[in-house]
Amino acid sequence: MKRTNRRLIGVAGGACLALWIGIGCNSEQKSEVGRDEPEHEAGNDSEHAAGEGPERGPNGGWLFESGDFELELTIFETGVPPEFRAYVFQGGKPRDPAVVTLEVQLKRLAGRVDRIAFTSRDGYLVGDREVYEPHSFDVEVVARDAASEHRFSFSSYENRVVLSPEQISAAGIVVETAGPLTVREYRVLSGRVVANEDSLAHMSPRFPGIVASVHKRLGETVAKGDLLAVIESNESLHPYEMRSQLAGRVLERNVAPGEFITTDRTIFSIGDLSTVWVDLDVYRRDFGRLARGQRVWIDAEDGAAPTESTLSYLAPIGSVVTQTMLARAVIANADGRWRPGQFVSAKVLVAEVPAAVVVRQEAIQRVADSDVVFIAEGNVFEAQPIELGARDDQN
Repeated sequence: MKRTNRRLIGVAGGACLALWIGIGCNSEQKSEVGRDEPEHEAGNDSEHAAGEGPERGPNGGWLFESGDFELELTIFETGVPPEFRAYVFQGGKPRDPAVVTLEVQLKRLAGRVDRIAFTSRDGYLVGDREVYEPHSFDVEVVARDAASEHRFSFSSYENRVVLSPEQISAAGIVVETAGPLTVREYRVLSGRVVANEDSLAHMSPRFPGIVASVHKRLGETVAKGDLLAVIESNESLHPYEMRSQLAGRVLERNVAPGEFITTDRTIFSIGDLSTVWVDLDVYRRDFGRLARGQRVWIDAEDGAAPTESTLSYLAPIGSVVTQTMLARAVIANADGRWRPGQFVSAKVLVAEVPAAVVVRQEAIQRVADSDVVFIAEGNVFEAQPIELGARDDQN
């Protein structure tokens, strides 16, 4: 995995976590790679040859010795972000740290190198930057005073595991590069298809009377001007015709031959279904996230692909009964797929967040109560703590 920023550098497949837990995964345990304890590098007269590992110093850190020069290095994180602190001794006695120049280099997995300089403070030396998690690295220490230079090195690994090519293949582990991507945030809503009321005619008789004949059935296609019914006027006692005011389908027929009808009664509703409305119920928590013009995908859940549209209307008032608000989209319906009364689901795009580093949801694991991804270098995998931000269905 190539490093893309300081805190988050990669993704490994979900199967890696199961293998890691299988060998024991916690912040204390080291894997079979590397060494638990520091060792001195062999070198010039100011360096010690490799031994069995230094003892712990009085402050709980690693204690290095070179002649009568002693250096204790520890990571301090009580009440502050993790930082290196170093204590200097001469012949077993504390020494003024201001006379020592100290540099520490941390070599991490995937090629990252942190170089830390130190300054004197209250009887110890303190590093100039935070020691970021994971605290897993190869360390090189260079300490200089007026008389000599002292070099030490050690390795400290945590949450790291080595897998053979056969293990990687058998587990189906996939490594991908984390990088920039736009994360899209959606809201999932439910709703129903209704007739487009801008293309809908509710027809009532002009005069009360008896229905002599009815010429169109429910669902039948009609053209503008087609005969719908013949009514005998109760006033003139002569029949008159009711004809369709637009082309479309008969969506309602509330009449039968022989009935007496009045002018306040809708007996036919004719709708042009070449476009339909999708009315969506929006719950209170999502009121502020929706706006006209947002993209929306309508799914009839019939196996066909969702249809894309935009929100064209948001109701200014909510429902007293359901405490929901109405959002509406208009969709084309030339093939008649969308039928009024049909229930649908919808996914509204409410935000697009350009992100510098994005990983797949399936790559995020939990280790020691932290969200991590596994970074990879060859067949070495290491858990990298991360801070999560915006997310969508996949990333």
